Amino acid sequence: MKESKLDIDRAKSLVAEISANLAALPQDSAKYAQLRAEVEDLKDMLGRTDAPLPLIEDRMKSVHGLFDRAAVELRADGIRAGIFLSEIGRMLGLD
Repeated sequence: MKESKLDIDRAKSLVAEISANLAALPQDSAKYAQLRAEVEDLKDMLGRTDAPLPLIEDRMKSVHGLFDRAAVELRADGIRAGIFLSEIGRMLGLD
């Protein structure tokens, strides 16, 4: 069986930083509710001394996947906003 190379202290620090950044987002944003919940669960898990490393690693992978999906959504939102702004500019004769 492969030995885990997970640095728990670094993981705790990273999850605390992620949690702080998520807290800065508008709280009424349901879009990131699942991500916030996963990060808080991971933070709680990292605070326990009896949490199994494979479970922590799986939860970290889950958070990573949620961040990837959120990044794709944000890029798509940015592209749509750019298209709308371009159209508005053309309508106003700014283009």
